[in-house]
Amino acid sequence: METFQLQTSQNVSLEHPLASVGDRILATLLDFLVMGSYAILLTIIQNAAAFSNTFYWLLLPLLFYHLIFELFFNGQSPGKKIMGIRVLKADGGRLSPGACIIRWIFRLIEITISSGSLALATIILNGKGQRLGDLAAGTTVLKLPGKKMLEHSAWQEVEADYSPRFTQAELLNDGDIRTIREVLHHIAKSTKQLSNEELLRKTRKAIAEKTGINTDLGDLEFLHTVVKDYNALYQQAYAEV
Repeated sequence: METFQLQTSQNVSLEHPLASVGDRILATLLDFLVMGSYAILLTIIQNAAAFSNTFYWLLLPLLFYHLIFELFFNGQSPGKKIMGIRVLKADGGRLSPGACIIRWIFRLIEITISSGSLALATIILNGKGQRLGDLAAGTTVLKLPGKKMLEHSAWQEVEADYSPRFTQAELLNDGDIRTIREVLHHIAKSTKQLSNEELLRKTRKAIAEKTGINTDLGDLEFLHTVVKDYNALYQQAYAEV
């Protein structure tokens, strides 16, 4: 899965999976379904109530559908929400009205007029999950971590009110945390106590040397805490963007 280095306002670099082309296409189709259902419902109501043609002015919001949802619903249209993807500023800032407007204007050309072919070609060639509108607005579309993704990645769920014990955990990367989780998973299943203790000791030493963390915690508790702290710091930083 392709990833994007998202820089937050706290200068934390987050390696985050890009929304796949398939996810974006399905999200667009789902949004078309929502928009089509709205248009059909209005037509049925008009015909049943014998309203005049001015009733079709209620179809005008469809033109601003993506702009409204991305602006007021944290970068997610209904289709994006269902597919678990979200528009974010690539520099870690908040998604601004200006960025939303730029994406919307380019959407009219890339997707509406060209039937999505221009957007698709740009995303594939760009390699960073960005169509022309994203490049102009400084945004990208990322995949939000779901439970299945969390189980096979560096991430784990952390309580919202949890306070990280070791802020130095942000010096680690996804690969470090995946390694720790693999070690912990192996330890949980293995019955060889001596080899487990040696594996824990070596893993702890490597993490301590990279982060400079000095603590009296036992090896197992230390590694569990580092993984949790890393995720907590990630979630806090991610909530800012």
